[in-house]
Amino acid sequence: MKICFVYSNRAEYSILSPFISYFKKRNPSKNIKVINLHKNIKAINHDKNLSKIYSFCFQEFVKNKYNYVCILGDRKELSFIALAAFHTDTNLVHIAAGEFTQGIPTHDQYIRPIISILSKYQICFSNQAKQEVKKLFDGISYLKPKVYVFGNPVFAEINVNSIKRSIDDNYDLVLLHPQSLSREHTKQDLIVLRKKLQNKKTIFIEGNKDKNYDLIENFYKKLKGNSNYIFLKSLPKEKYFSFVKYCDNFYTNSSSISEIKFLNKKCLYKIGLRNKHRFESKLDDHSPIKLYNLLRKSLT
Repeated sequence: MKICFVYSNRAEYSILSPFISYFKKRNPSKNIKVINLHKNIKAINHDKNLSKIYSFCFQEFVKNKYNYVCILGDRKELSFIALAAFHTDTNLVHIAAGEFTQGIPTHDQYIRPIISILSKYQICFSNQAKQEVKKLFDGISYLKPKVYVFGNPVFAEINVNSIKRSIDDNYDLVLLHPQSLSREHTKQDLIVLRKKLQNKKTIFIEGNKDKNYDLIENFYKKLKGNSNYIFLKSLPKEKYFSFVKYCDNFYTNSSSISEIKFLNKKCLYKIGLRNKHRFESKLDDHSPIKLYNLLRKSLT
């Protein structure tokens, strides 16, 4: 079974990692390909060279004839991967399909259903997400979904109970992403954050470099004179979980609400409309096994 996992940012890889690890255990490593688009195509995080994703993936899929290509989520880069798979007759697996939020519209709200429609399998992290996928296909009489709820395996490789505290002092945590379709709402999120910040140790983790991130970047530049504030570009998964587990307050509009609540429910302060009524994921360490068995059975 030849499988290709394709991703474009660290958040996707964090969830894909348990799938990749398990598939490699069950297959010769040469049959499992992992592609980080940022290493192959320059400046895609600034919406430059997006068209090159299609050409790159089209050639990759034609050359290697994968049984399945697995992608996760709803970032704009993924639509080009999905189209390349569709036009090369490569089976596509859409992981984290059907996610939905009733807040302000983002690129995600458009990209996600496009990927699901082009997919052979739609893998959901909640029953509510599964219902959204079914409603999507109900409007297309000649297409039928193949949708499963396997849950989010983000903690599959982590012993949560053994996560140790990284910082002795009390501290707050900040992770803010831009609202890609609304500059005004990004400004509003920053106004809320400014009111919440205290003159105490605070760790700021850079968000997605999507459209309107310049507002967040400029806001952080004004804060860097405060010796209590620490700014980090990214973190290994376990380090990030450690910061979440032991922080006093976590100010964020991140989509990883379920993971945060699992680690430290009391710390969470949701900013803005990006997570309004967002579905909470079912956490399931066995999802990689379930997906592997599904794809193997399909081939045989």
